[in-house]
Amino acid sequence: MKFPGIPENEEERLKSLYMIDLLDTRDDERFERLTRLAKKIFKVPVALISLLDRDRQWLLARQGLNTRETTRDVSFCGHAILQAGPFIVNDARLDERFHDNPLVTGEPFIRFYAGYPVRLPDGAVVGTLCLIDATPRDFSDEDITSLKDLAFILEDEFQVINMAMTDSLTGIPNRRGFYRSGDKRFKALRQEEASFSIIYFDMDKFKPINDLWGHAEGDEVLKVFAGQLRQHAGVRDIVGRLGGDEFAVMVASASEVQPFLDKLREGIDAHNANAGKPYNINYSWGIMHSDYDRFDSLLEMVRESDSVMYSEKRRKNLP
Repeated sequence: MKFPGIPENEEERLKSLYMIDLLDTRDDERFERLTRLAKKIFKVPVALISLLDRDRQWLLARQGLNTRETTRDVSFCGHAILQAGPFIVNDARLDERFHDNPLVTGEPFIRFYAGYPVRLPDGAVVGTLCLIDATPRDFSDEDITSLKDLAFILEDEFQVINMAMTDSLTGIPNRRGFYRSGDKRFKALRQEEASFSIIYFDMDKFKPINDLWGHAEGDEVLKVFAGQLRQHAGVRDIVGRLGGDEFAVMVASASEVQPFLDKLREGIDAHNANAGKPYNINYSWGIMHSDYDRFDSLLEMVRESDSVMYSEKRRKNLP
């Protein structure tokens, strides 16, 4: 058996996958209807939408298969996401990559596989729309075109979700997106008894930039700052623009807070030194670490970090 390779942009790919927050989602009719259509159109017993996490394959939608996830190392889709187009296996028993794969030698006894990689709006390949049969079969050029069409419809659904959850100016999650992903991560980290943190940011002297150099210049400041936040955040961290010039980062490991802040400071300092602007980008922040006896929700934790941040601004005599 040949294990699937790892994409060169794996860390960025995972960031995008986690940002859209569809892992562990189940029974979403938007996706189930696509797999029902695929199953009927191609007359196969199994049709799936697969998302590839770091070590597992999550089945976002499934027809004809009881399991919800497998390990990534045995997944056919792990191979498919490395392709620019369709990935077809006509008879897995005759393919040296798969003949001894446990999904071939055991349930669901895969013989035929056809998968088409699907992308998020930022171009990250996160999974596939795929077909499985326990009988070998051919797959024509017309079949490939139909599978591609369905994959593109799936990408359109990703686009709709992304638009609702993403800040159109900066490209990072908006308030709704931050809390949708953050609430789920908050509960998971509490169950793990992990130590995590919220950092709340507010731009310093942002209004004068808008007043003196125009709102287009102010928008550019917000985009630069958001880009720095996303660049230096860890894969499991969640970044969001909560409104205006206010941002938040949920750092999944409290030990990474200071390294993150240091890298952010270095990045902003480098930008200020090289941008040639008549102003510098500056910001204040407040940090709140997880406290299991104090915070019952992410919202409470964010509000507390917001208060800490404004205390810091008052200390610096900033509005």
